[in-house]
Parts: sequence; structure tokens; C-alpha cells
Amino acid sequence: MSPRRATLAVLSLLLLTPAACGSGAAAEAPVWSAPASVSPTPPPPRPAPTSTAEARTRVAEAMLELDADFHPETAAYTEENTEAWKLISLCRDSLPSDRERTAYRERVWDGETVWIRQYVVGYLTVPGRKLADELRSVLKTCKQYEVPSDGRTSTIVKPSPAPVPNGPDVITFCERLKGESVRHQCTLFLTRGNFVLEVDVSAGNGDLAAGTALLTKIAPLAEAALREAA
Repeated sequence: MSPRRATLAVLSLLLLTPAACGSGAAAEAPVWSAPASVSPTPPPPRPAPTSTAEARTRVAEAMLELDADFHPETAAYTEENTEAWKLISLCRDSLPSDRERTAYRERVWDGETVWIRQYVVGYLTVPGRKLADELRSVLKTCKQYEVPSDGRTSTIVKPSPAPVPNGPDVITFCERLKGESVRHQCTLFLTRGNFVLEVDVSAGNGDLAAGTALLTKIAPLAEAALREAA
């Protein structure tokens, strides 16, 4: 530092000192920001199931437990079964790889203003991400279709921002279902290892905003449940 700059720096400090130490003047607290926290990397998926029995056990482990704290109408689920339902496939009959399913389970909460359907599928030899790629391919071209045996017309809606960020293992979208009335249903499609977890929701008498809000609320619970099983 040059002598001139050193002299100016000393004078500046002397001029500032009385202002900081004078009677009745409180020193300003330093501004401090906490370092940004880094989300822990989730552990890798467990090995693929080696038997139908193991796949069924792990599918059951991924079922959600939604109590009254989540929503008063989900204090008890209204239906559960292990029928051979299909993963959502929109404009086509089914996703090609879904035919190789090994274990599956559905649970439904059906209230006056909230409807939630969870469906979990396990595969012995098919990675769940392959199903996600097949669904993503369908969504590129499927914009509207007639719901089989339903009589309603579905129009695909992609809320912005998405209720859950999409990625290789996550797909979210909503449908505008038009029949005698118009309702919206939103879907969360998660994959991990050889398992797929699908959640379909409707809320607030079919209101789109209410459906996306409900999906946003349930998403972290669904992700945690799938990590436990897969």
C-alpha cells in the first residue's frame, strides 16, 4: 500500500471511531447469512426383488398411511385390494412394460371433498424408470382421449409451475375430465429401482388448484414411502 493510501485509511478509521463509540450510539450488528444447506443424497435403490413373495412384501411396505393430521377425510381409507389394475397409460391401453408386473396393490381414500388413489407395482426384471420413459413418450403425443368405459373426455393439463419438479424418476400432470360435469384429476408417477408408485388425486369438487395443492402435499410422503420399499 502506498504511503498516501495508508494515511487516508488511518484518517478514515479515526473519523469513524467517534460515530461508533459516541454516547447513545449502538454498534450495528454484523450481517450474517447461514450457509446454504445441501440436501443429503438419497441412498441408492435396494436390489431388485428375487421372488414374487418379496415383491409383494415390498409393495405393501410402500403403501401410504394418511391419517386425520394429513386431512380429516383420510382418517381411514375406504378400499384396498390387490387386483390387477394397470398403471395410467392415457391414450393407449397400457404401458408396454407394465405387462411384466409381478406384484401390485391399490389403496383408495374417498371423502366428500378429497379423493386419493395410490397404486404401487413391483417388477422382477423391469426397472421402474423404463415405465417412466414409456409414460413420458405417451405424454408427448397424447393431448386428449376418451376414457374407456367412462364416457368422459380427458384433456391433459400441465400446471405451471408443476406441483412437483419432474425428473427421470418423477412425472406429474393433471387431466381435465369432462362428462356431465368437469373435474380435474392430478397424477404423481414415481419410480425407484424395480418399483413404481402412482398417486391420483382430486380435491375441492374437482378444482385444478386444489388438486395440484393436494398433490404437492402428498408428494414428499409418497417419495419417503417408496424409499422404504425400494
